[in-house]
Amino acid sequence: MDFRVKIFLAVARHRQLTEASRQLNMAASTVSEHVSALEAELAADLFMRTNRGMRLTEAGQRLFQAAQIIEGQWHSALREVPLIAAGTHRIDLAASQTAIELFLPPPLGRFRERFPEVPIHLIMANTSEVLQQVAAGLVDMGLVEGGMVQGSLQAVNLWHDDMVLVVSQRHPLAAADHVMADALVDLDWILREPGSGTRATFERALGRAGWSTDSLKIIMELSSLRAILSMVAHNVGVSVVSKAIVESGLLHEGVHAVSVEGLALERHIQLVKRRHGAHSEAASGLVQMLTDDAERRNRQRARPRR
Repeated sequence: MDFRVKIFLAVARHRQLTEASRQLNMAASTVSEHVSALEAELAADLFMRTNRGMRLTEAGQRLFQAAQIIEGQWHSALREVPLIAAGTHRIDLAASQTAIELFLPPPLGRFRERFPEVPIHLIMANTSEVLQQVAAGLVDMGLVEGGMVQGSLQAVNLWHDDMVLVVSQRHPLAAADHVMADALVDLDWILREPGSGTRATFERALGRAGWSTDSLKIIMELSSLRAILSMVAHNVGVSVVSKAIVESGLLHEGVHAVSVEGLALERHIQLVKRRHGAHSEAASGLVQMLTDDAERRNRQRARPRR
């Protein structure tokens, strides 16, 4: 990959010459010279230089989008060429914790039965991190909680997912089937970390209802779903989790689920990939199996209960 692309991307992402130079293992002055030379070649200012760092101009934003695509294709080729030469096509997949624990295992099991010779490398990360890895071409595709996809990525809605409030069975709300949204400000909250899809969905729902997380008493931010449920079970605080946990029977013992009236806690688990990326036959087969599984589960969800 052209070294100018690497330098430009590093500066655009870090917004500081010192941090970019540290990543590139180059002197900050050298990085600055290369950026200036690129701007001179293009006859365009790519960055606005301020006391608080370097911000992309409109022209810089356009180049940043193109550079991300180039970077993604380069990393993808670096991973695929050795495998092609060996006659194997590995699939690199990144997914959020919710997707891995609640939705991915059945279709992935069916895929392994059909393509036993295809190796899969699965990485678990929060939604923000998954999107970064897909954009950079470090993985072929990602599975995330919806609503955060933009730029060079495209998303396909797969599984429909609702979220519910979870409280300890010793909590006063354990006797209720539902609670009004305005009652949430009086609770002690244990939330997923910023960057997680669950956190982002909850924040958007609060915003649409006229609230924000600033109105809440947040006592913990944890990246582990199991840790959150354990804390809730011991009445340390309350949280919001996927309703699929309740439906699958995986809800932690001692935890009670409560629906929230006046709060639209709905989302989709999404398949995310690069707009200009190409997939192998096996990867396309995995996408189809994910889609088929989502359609089946969504039909079951839509059936009226007797």
